[in-house]
Amino acid sequence: MPGIFVWLLVAAVIRAIRSAGAQREVPTKPLCIDCASAHVQYAANGKRAISCTFGGGVRPVGMDVLYCTDYCNRNAPRRVVTIGFARESNPADMAEAASAP
Repeated sequence: MPGIFVWLLVAAVIRAIRSAGAQREVPTKPLCIDCASAHVQYAANGKRAISCTFGGGVRPVGMDVLYCTDYCNRNAPRRVVTIGFARESNPADMAEAASAP
């Protein structure tokens, strides 16, 4: 009877050692997830389908992207670019101009 308990204890220790040795890799998050040009679809089972919309077309991305030359962070504030010869104005000047007859 004590032999069974020793055998179960040894089997549990061996199983713990094997599971600790076979550590699983944590998958890296693709760069496209945070890109403004990406169209990402998430499935109910945890899979995702990523398409790149840079340049006007929609192209499926079949790999996890780690670096991209056209990456644009979707969480960063967009830079406002003034085109032409418009002068700088502030909200007070705009309100004054709108109330003038």
